[in-house]
Amino acid sequence: MSWWKTSFVAVAAAGATVVLSALGVELPFAIGWALAGGAVALLPQLALPVEPGADAPHVPADRERRATEISRMAWALNARTGLAGERVTRRVRSILRHRLQGMGIDPDDPADRARRDAVPGGDVWDRLAGQNTSIAAVERALDAIDRLSPTKEKK
Repeated sequence: MSWWKTSFVAVAAAGATVVLSALGVELPFAIGWALAGGAVALLPQLALPVEPGADAPHVPADRERRATEISRMAWALNARTGLAGERVTRRVRSILRHRLQGMGIDPDDPADRARRDAVPGGDVWDRLAGQNTSIAAVERALDAIDRLSPTKEKK
C-alpha cells in the first residue's frame, strides 16, 4: 500500500466527516461512515497487491549452466547418513583456519593447540579433521566462525 494513497483516503475520510456532520448527521455516525468509506477505498490495494515481478523481463534459464560452488557443497551434505562431504569439510576448515590466523593462532602449531581449542570452543577443529565429519560438527564450526567474525569483534 502506498503512503500517498493512504494519506489521500485519510484526508477524504476527514472531509467526508465534516460534510456529513454539516448535513445534519450526528458526529459518531459521520465518523463511522467516513471510516467505512475509507476502508472500502483501501480494500482494493489489499485484495489486489501489485506483483513485484510483473514488469520484470523474462530471462530464460540456461540449461548448460554449470553448478555453483554453493550447490556442490549442498550436494555434499548427506541428510540420510548425517555426514558432510570432503568439499564442505575442507571449505569450513579453511574459513576457520583463516579466522584463527587472524587472531594470531596457528591451528597446525602444537604449541597453539590449547588456544586453538579454547577460542572456537570444544573440539570443533578436531571434529573437522576426520573422514566422517558429521553435519552437526559442521554446524558447530559455522557457529564458531560466526562468533569469530571480524565484523562482530569491531562492535
